[in-house]
Amino acid sequence: MGMQINLSKFLTPQKIKDYISTSPYKPKVITKELYSRDVDTYESAVYPYAEIQEVTGNVPLVLRGGHPVNVAGDSAKYNFIEVQPVDITETLNPVDLVNMKALGDVAVEKIVRQKVQKFHKIVLDTVEALASQTLSGKISYQIKTQAGLDLYEVNFGTVADLSPSTAPANLKDLYNLLVDMEGKLQEKGYGQEVKVYAGKQAYGKILEIAFSYSGKTIKVEEKDGGIYIGNYFIKPITTGYKDKDGNFVRAVPDNKIKMIDKSAPFRLRYLAIDDLRANLKAMPLFVAQKPEGKTIELEGQSKPLPIPVTDAIVDATIV
Repeated sequence: MGMQINLSKFLTPQKIKDYISTSPYKPKVITKELYSRDVDTYESAVYPYAEIQEVTGNVPLVLRGGHPVNVAGDSAKYNFIEVQPVDITETLNPVDLVNMKALGDVAVEKIVRQKVQKFHKIVLDTVEALASQTLSGKISYQIKTQAGLDLYEVNFGTVADLSPSTAPANLKDLYNLLVDMEGKLQEKGYGQEVKVYAGKQAYGKILEIAFSYSGKTIKVEEKDGGIYIGNYFIKPITTGYKDKDGNFVRAVPDNKIKMIDKSAPFRLRYLAIDDLRANLKAMPLFVAQKPEGKTIELEGQSKPLPIPVTDAIVDATIV
């Protein structure tokens, strides 16, 4: 007979919130850079196109999986994105079970807290992958369906590309490209707080150009974990995520730079959890004990949706 331990009192919304607030795991690079200013819950399992279009000017396109939901009838256009959940499960190992039985509530809560924080890390990793993908204007990830795995894709719009026909050969070329990229943002109503993110090879090329410059017309200064070219700050980005095949994909391709207006309304929303145990409420992470089974199994769910402003992003290939 399985061990019967009820963990519900350690998995209330407030407890989970407390565990997350003390978690050693924090938002990663792209999430922190672009999606940390406006993080909120959204009390629905679906997200309206109008909320996205109002800010971005684009109607998002669900390409595959997680079919858009039409709540206005078959004759109307699709109006909502059905955000797909991050599902996590873990069975507690025998050592955990022995500790729970022998040491009481203090030990039990410590184990539960560690598991919830582990789930939280997985959610943060997923958010970072999605946030990284939004820099291209599209998110794409695998979801579990009754038929197996499917690819869930949402296209938020096109990111402008100002790649020069010839790669910058000197600082003047590079600086003029940055000015053009900023001008492109301004054409779209952005450009208030620009920052440039550079892939690995692109940043190496920028350093090579900058350090070979002997003039005084354009300021060059390496500090704050990046380099200033005039008034433009360029930050190297080497982080990324693993795709469905296990390949590492960088948030900013090695040969590219991305100029982004950080003041643009990039948003991160956590939608309502499709589970009665969560009271169908929106929250960053819901964790519950599986009701049946010979072992103790925890289930975690989260429905994050990073929403980019594609008009506030401009790409250029410089290598």
